[in-house]
Amino acid sequence: MDQELIQCLDERFNRVDQRFDRVEQRLDSHDQRFDRIERRLDGHDQRFESIDRQFVQVNQRIDDRFEEVKRHTGILVEDLRKEVHLVAEGLLTHIEVRHGEDREYFDRKFEDMSVLFRSSYDHLQQQQNQLRQTQDQIHQRVENLERNQN
Repeated sequence: MDQELIQCLDERFNRVDQRFDRVEQRLDSHDQRFDRIERRLDGHDQRFESIDRQFVQVNQRIDDRFEEVKRHTGILVEDLRKEVHLVAEGLLTHIEVRHGEDREYFDRKFEDMSVLFRSSYDHLQQQQNQLRQTQDQIHQRVENLERNQN
């Protein structure tokens, strides 16, 4: 092998080794930090176990209270259902009465409009007939005038 190549490779390997050494030092530092963190977490675990026991007791009291509230709420909901049913029946009755009144009102208005339309139609028909008669009279006069001129 070429001496220069060997020297170049040696230098590169030395640099790589140095980098590995630095990485290893950093990893050792991280390992120490992780050991400290793990000791702290062990202390926290013990505290959490104590808190967990207390939580179980509190949770049982909450569950008991929740069941009581749930029963009471069920009674209130049933009463509310009855009241809503009564309101719905009252509203339905009101709507039916109002619908009947509105129907009668609009039937009367429709009849009034029909009478008005018929009356207007008859009046317009009369005017049209008068106009036709007037037009016919004018045509006759024009014809008479034309005959007289001839």
